Amino acid sequence: MKKLFTLLILLLSVLGSAQTLTGKLVNPLKGMKEMDIAIWPLGLDRSITIGKLKADGTLEFTFPPKESFQSNNEAQQVVADDLKYAFYFNCLGQGEAVYPEIMAAQIKPITLWYKGRYSGVLFPVTSEGMIAWLEDEAYNNPEKGTFYELIYVSQATTLNMQCATTNQFSRDVVKSTYDYQLELEAGLNFIAYTIEEIYETDPKVTSFKPSKVAVKNIKEGLDGIQWFAKYF
Repeated sequence: MKKLFTLLILLLSVLGSAQTLTGKLVNPLKGMKEMDIAIWPLGLDRSITIGKLKADGTLEFTFPPKESFQSNNEAQQVVADDLKYAFYFNCLGQGEAVYPEIMAAQIKPITLWYKGRYSGVLFPVTSEGMIAWLEDEAYNNPEKGTFYELIYVSQATTLNMQCATTNQFSRDVVKSTYDYQLELEAGLNFIAYTIEEIYETDPKVTSFKPSKVAVKNIKEGLDGIQWFAKYF
């Protein structure tokens, strides 16, 4: 009886700590059925359900505990690396940029599944015009606004830092600054990348580049996000 009680307490603790966030799909299908929202982290042999897309277009995210990303099989583990590699924007190779020494993984895409079949991809952005750049940043230009991604971190951490990096594209030298204001929880986190300034490169060489980006994590709500789906 004591073991059963302990197990119940642990289960309630896990359920109580689950993070639930909601959003609304901009382009639901007519007559759409309820679908699972899932991710498939590199290294695992299975997908992980992180929410539901309701028939009315409501998105309900319930992040599982970090133990869902672990396996007893050493050959089936989430492929994680240093935290700095999990960010879309980072200052690699810059001596003044000091990132927390924890393991993390960039998790994308966020997918839709219906009856066990891969059915679509979700794009969380503040404007539809950002999607083309997210799909192919080499040929499409970014625009000012925010896009959102998931990362997995092995343990809770904070990161409050500004860093600068330089990239050269033919004759264009792009100096970029990234401002991190992050309080990450162990497990999944929604990261908001806000492009504040853009460097206009020679379009004959490459697309324009974000030159000032604010990086924060979402903790309480998904207000302001436009959720677009591409269906398959």
